[in-house]
Amino acid sequence: MILRMGDRGAKVQDLQRRLNELGFGPLVEDGILGPASASSVRLYQASVQLPVDGVAGPQTLGRLGAAASGPTARFPAIVRRCEALGHPMHVDGQVNLIGVRSLSRQAGAFDDWMFLVWAEDGNWSLRRYAITTDPGIAWLESSSARGTAILAPGSWPVYKFDLHQGRVGYRTLCQRAGTVQVYRDFNADSTLDMNPDSLDDGWHGINIHHAGEDSTLVGRWSAGCQVFKRKADWSAAMDICEARIPENGIFTYTLIEETES
Repeated sequence: MILRMGDRGAKVQDLQRRLNELGFGPLVEDGILGPASASSVRLYQASVQLPVDGVAGPQTLGRLGAAASGPTARFPAIVRRCEALGHPMHVDGQVNLIGVRSLSRQAGAFDDWMFLVWAEDGNWSLRRYAITTDPGIAWLESSSARGTAILAPGSWPVYKFDLHQGRVGYRTLCQRAGTVQVYRDFNADSTLDMNPDSLDDGWHGINIHHAGEDSTLVGRWSAGCQVFKRKADWSAAMDICEARIPENGIFTYTLIEETES
């Protein structure tokens, strides 16, 4: 059996259920293999070292079936993968914020993901939202002499609740407790240049905030910040963070590549 983009039916719904059980959702279990489901399939394939194509063929379905029946089926796989990459994860009620940068590398699109994952008394909860981890095309094309900032993958324990750009009423997670690394893109075009030789460690104002009510294009919403596509998703995520503020008030944001997830 092979399940591809556009397929519908009970088999797709079962696929979505198994991906949700393993922590690669949350997916709506509607029996439609759309972009979100295909992205979850790719994330799963990468995590178990299968060819990453978003197509659920016999190998992928077989591995999913075996994993879903195992004792760790409800431990989110994205948490296990972050730990395998050396990124510390919380298992004590504090929320893990994990960004996944898409393989597509398409500037100007909300094609990346933000996962919020937390455990309470051994029971895991997971939410997933569409975001961009990259600056919009407008900023890339008008790159300054310093170059446009693109956050580098890593674990960044630097986020605190504060006002985004000092705007009254816009309390969100801001880079306040330390430095982060960014790539500097000097191309002044619409492509994303992530050259390791351009890495810059500093106070770059890489905040986590929202775009419009339900934005289609990144535009000028992000000059390097991690930006939610939908304001309602950002609000839901901030409510989760508000309910789980760590004792020191500092959140860790972990960014990984889809090839790593």
